[in-house]
Amino acid sequence: MAMREFFTAMWRTIMLRGLASLVFGILAFVYPGVTLAVVVTLFGIYALVDGLLGLWGVYRGRDQGTSVTSLLSALVGIVAGLVCLLAPGFATTYVVLLIGFWNIAAGLLQLIGALVMWKEIEQPGLLALSGIIGAALGLLIVFYPATAAVSIIWVIAATAVLIGLVLLAFGWKLKGAAQNLMKVRGA
Repeated sequence: MAMREFFTAMWRTIMLRGLASLVFGILAFVYPGVTLAVVVTLFGIYALVDGLLGLWGVYRGRDQGTSVTSLLSALVGIVAGLVCLLAPGFATTYVVLLIGFWNIAAGLLQLIGALVMWKEIEQPGLLALSGIIGAALGLLIVFYPATAAVSIIWVIAATAVLIGLVLLAFGWKLKGAAQNLMKVRGA
């Protein structure tokens, strides 16, 4: 029964994270004229929700041996979200670099997690792809901050939508794997 709860929590958590990313990206596309302060707040809410959902997934899977990279990824999201929400003046000044470094850290941790769990999960390439996309965006933002500041809303929106879609696809695949496991185990 514990394995069933673990898989159910994992695919639901990943699907919720994908949905949160997708909603954030769509909102950023719909309201491109928002100020940088609003983007900081939206990003803060998104990063905090993403981190809390990741932490919830780690908590739910604690008996199954969740990975350290999952915990670190969740904590990075929570810290980034809290900085944006509790120190918006600081975050607005450094939002471009903050978002860049957050994307690099979260992307690399997702990639590492996919590599560590390569044989345990079905189609880990989707999780790895999500990590590569996020880390690549982060590098672009860090190395071209002036350009990123001008187009930050569009870049973030597109990436959030893409990562959201990839995580939703991965969650859907994980749901299928969980259902197949339950059929094999006769649960």
